[in-house]
Formats: sequence, C-alpha cells, structure tokens
Amino acid sequence: MKNRICIISFLLFFIIGIHCTTISSAAVAYSGESSHAYSQFLDSTQLSVYNQVYQNIINFNEDLFVLDTPIREDDLEDTMNSLFNDHPELFWVHTSYHYAIDSSNVVHKVRLNYCITKDELSQTKAQYDSALDSLVAEASKYSTQLEQEKYLHDEICKMCTYNPYNDMNQSAYSSLITGSSVCAGYARAFQAACQRLGINCYYITGTSMGSKHAWNLVQIDGIYYNVDLTWDDSISESAGIVSYDYFNQDNETFSIDHSPSKLSSRIVNYI
Repeated sequence: MKNRICIISFLLFFIIGIHCTTISSAAVAYSGESSHAYSQFLDSTQLSVYNQVYQNIINFNEDLFVLDTPIREDDLEDTMNSLFNDHPELFWVHTSYHYAIDSSNVVHKVRLNYCITKDELSQTKAQYDSALDSLVAEASKYSTQLEQEKYLHDEICKMCTYNPYNDMNQSAYSSLITGSSVCAGYARAFQAACQRLGINCYYITGTSMGSKHAWNLVQIDGIYYNVDLTWDDSISESAGIVSYDYFNQDNETFSIDHSPSKLSSRIVNYI
C-alpha cells in the first residue's frame, strides 16, 4: 500500500511496501540461473536502478540519492521487489523505502530505510554469517539434495516462530538470529541457506488463504517443488508434530491455496 507523505510542486514522497507488485514491462527469456533470477526480467532502465540501489545498500547510504537513470514509478516498484527477492543476504535494509517523483510519475530520487544502525552492521553481519554457515555445514553432511533440503526445512522451523511484531520480520536475520518472523523471514532464510548449498531456490510472493504471503520454489534433483515453511511451522506448533503438508508440493496441489503474484509468476512460468 502507498501512503502519501507530502505533496510539493515537483517532488512527491511516498513510502511503499515490498509486497505491492504492479507489472508493466515485458518479460524476457529466463536463463535458469537461480542467483539474481528476478533481475533477468528487468529492462535496461530497471536493471540500472537495481544495480545502483544494491550498491547504496552495500554502502549503507542513508541519504536521499539521485538515480543515474530516472524510472517510472510502477517500474521502480517491480525493480525494488526484484532486488529484495533476489538478495536475502541484505537483511539490514527494510523492504520499504522513500522516493521522489515529478508530475509525470517519473522517480528521480530514492532513500532507503534500515533495520539497524551503520555501527551495528559489522556485528550483525557476523552473527548472520555464523548462523547461516552453521546451518549449511550441518545440512552439507547429508549426501542428497533432498536430505539437505529437509534438514534446512526442519531446522528453520525449529529455530523460528511466527511473530508479526518483530521489526526485522521481513529478513532472513529475524528467522536465523532472533527466532521469530513472518512468512518473508522464513522464506528468505530458506532461500539463503539453499543458495549457499548450491540448491536453486527462489523467493516467491503472492497470496495464500486470502492473505499476502511468501514461500519458496526449489529445485531438487532437477525437479521444481513448492515449499512453505511458514504454514508447516504453524501446523507443527499447533499440532505438536513435524508437518510436511507444504513440503515439496507440485504446482497443481500447491495452487489449491497458493497463488503467485504477477512478478513471481515470471519465475514460476519460466522454469
């Protein structure tokens, strides 16, 4: 949802949530690479903004910065969603942001929002990397991709509980370190761990059971499956058993109560 902050003759500021998705540019052929998959569907203007914003996140730039390539407002939305969907490791930045547009709805400036202070970045990155390395090291002891994937599914569900009030709940950090998150945190933690194991894994957004939701699409032994750690963990905590109801489902079964967004459908439809 978009909340108008102020109206000026030239610049308008908005704050926009990452779960909003409006598609305007045409999709291109997808190469099959898991890492940074969403970026492959961006046009040249979007890709320029994607790369510039990424670098500003890495540099922890807290200022309003001028885009090298101005971009339409709806195209910015796709671009930012694609960036965050591709990069679960960028846990220190919120998936909401400010931007400035002109009267033609062209965005010229962006300001990022951060979950932590710049002084905390080194310590929190060390915590994040240590937790993720430990998780992946244990998973790698198993000989098959399926066993490795199942270990990640089980361990992330064990270490995390659903909590919409965690300020960092859109991040993998919230699941791996704080032990409480929402669907975004579960899915990004699983995505980050799979990627480190060399397992193709995508962050998918859409709706489930009438609400906005996030889950994963994962490739195991050449076959793609749908995985929803959030619902499995919710069932497990409620029933007192380990649930695999939403583990490695095919598209037909999964589509009964999951529907990908237009943006994520680009991934789903091209694999």
